[in-house]
Amino acid sequence: MTGQEAVDYIHSARGRGKKDGLRKITELMHRLGDPQDKLRYVHVVGTNGKGSTTSMIAHSLTAAGYRTGMFISPFILDFRERMQIDGEMISPEALASCVEEVRREADQMAAEGSQPTEFELVCAAAFVWFAREQCEVVVLEAGIGGRMDSTNIVRDTLAAVICSIGLDHVEVLGDTPAKIAAEKCGVLRPGIPCVCYPDQDLDALAVIMEKAAEQNCRLIQGNLRAVEVERMTLEGTDLRYRDLSIHLPLVGRYQIANCVNAVEALLALRARGMNIPDSAIVRGIGETFFPVRMEVVSRCPTVILDGAHNESGAAALSGSLEGLVTGRLVILIGMMKDKDVRHAISKTLPLADRVYTVEPLDNPRAMPSDELAALAGEYCADVRSWGKELDKAFADAYDSLSPEDTLLVCGSLYVASDLRHTARRFFEGRGIPHSPHL
Repeated sequence: MTGQEAVDYIHSARGRGKKDGLRKITELMHRLGDPQDKLRYVHVVGTNGKGSTTSMIAHSLTAAGYRTGMFISPFILDFRERMQIDGEMISPEALASCVEEVRREADQMAAEGSQPTEFELVCAAAFVWFAREQCEVVVLEAGIGGRMDSTNIVRDTLAAVICSIGLDHVEVLGDTPAKIAAEKCGVLRPGIPCVCYPDQDLDALAVIMEKAAEQNCRLIQGNLRAVEVERMTLEGTDLRYRDLSIHLPLVGRYQIANCVNAVEALLALRARGMNIPDSAIVRGIGETFFPVRMEVVSRCPTVILDGAHNESGAAALSGSLEGLVTGRLVILIGMMKDKDVRHAISKTLPLADRVYTVEPLDNPRAMPSDELAALAGEYCADVRSWGKELDKAFADAYDSLSPEDTLLVCGSLYVASDLRHTARRFFEGRGIPHSPHL
């Protein structure tokens, strides 16, 4: 099996396996010898900001000298992003080896009428690899929810980190922030610290407080009023918090709250006996990179990629644009039809001088471009639909810009990922300077 064959095998389970609580992932891991029980975890849940927060914590633990695994969901550019150790993605060879081990047991389960889901296979492969590589700690981002998420089979949790909670996946998690918070709190373990987003929805916070008390968890919530912002640009934010002078390279006002959440999580781990000096926190956060989170890929004109795909994420994005964007704002957007599209676009599109709509490639959940354009017309007078012609849409949008203008690509992680590849080809084809990360 090659690395690509491993990825193809995992994707082949899409739509075949049916989620059955934690029963199947528990059985699969038991068949594999329960490698997840050999590891310690920082478990990260929430609606928005999980990936950025997970990355900041993991980079800081690596800077502190710990062999640190990081699991994120979903990936943006390469499947192997899901599993990293000390910032390095799993190699194709290691991925193939781990998936082969998982496949032997998963196929036997399928033959017995209990096919694991795609996400269960991903989690299983990650746990096998992290255990093989003897990670000292794994920063584990949950998929959907918490209580019944496949990541919730882990036992030795050092801290639970709850990021911003908003309305998403309401058909699974509930239709209010309070109901969703209850699901996220399913990852709490008796006596461990629970670190909560500093600007949490109040209804969600009430539930988190209740659940933390039930589990005798110390509830820790950072204080945004204690943050001193020294400088905020499209290159990031320089701030002071808890006597730490931090350069936060992740752009956007909402990332300040994620940074505070990460700092509090790291201080909670320090209080539990981990050796995490201030210098490691500053260095780790300063080295954090996360694609398509207000990612500036080119300047003059400015091109920003962002994967905000729900109402709260879009609201955070629009708030971050204020003061950072000058000139005209052109938005290139695509959405998934199973999201609350109207509320999401109502936060960003009123800021736009022109909107281009596209349809994400090869995705049955994609909203047709013309349908999205019809909705977009309620918020912007100049809307142009390009269907699945992402390359042409990007070129037309970019060519409409003056040096002081900004092109924002947003609406879905899938669109941002597809157009990230498009942008790189476009810039390289024209010899336009761009971010080295692109």
